[in-house]
Amino acid sequence: MARRSAHSPEELRQLILAAAQSIIERDGLVGLSAREIARTIGYSPGTLYNIFENIDDVLLTLQTQMLARVIDVMNAVPKTSPPNQMIADLARAYLDFALENKLMWNLLFTHQVAAPAALVDNINCISAIVAQPVADMLPNGSHSESDVAAKALWAGVHGVTAIAVTDKGPSLNPATAHVFVNQLVSTYTRGLAK
Repeated sequence: MARRSAHSPEELRQLILAAAQSIIERDGLVGLSAREIARTIGYSPGTLYNIFENIDDVLLTLQTQMLARVIDVMNAVPKTSPPNQMIADLARAYLDFALENKLMWNLLFTHQVAAPAALVDNINCISAIVAQPVADMLPNGSHSESDVAAKALWAGVHGVTAIAVTDKGPSLNPATAHVFVNQLVSTYTRGLAK
């Protein structure tokens, strides 16, 4: 593999992140270690610590990147649909992303440490994407009311997604998740419309 001088610090950072993601997707979080990352990229474990503080730093960076990708997916949802349809499309995009990236998505639940500002910003961005169509359904509601309504709705969508991705629900699983999300969004938006 490459010699130490063959990669810049940014290139090493990207190699480490790609290797960590590959290991997680192959073996889950239990297979991840500095030694395994180093073996994968052909460097010593100490190289990892020249770029990242520790494995937690690597994992938080992966979580932040993953949430940035889901934000991109949600932002790609057309904004021209009626609000209730837009919310349903956003929920479907969120769920599909999670189901397509199961092991990485589970990282959000299996690895928890104090979240850096970038991770919190991404979570808030997801809420903001949902808040606009919810606010459109509550024209007489305050900003605070629509914000809470959007967060409550998305907590439900996120909960369904989390259970489906782990494939541990007796009736809620990857095969049925869309039915549950559609029902949740439909019921919630009908309530908002009243």
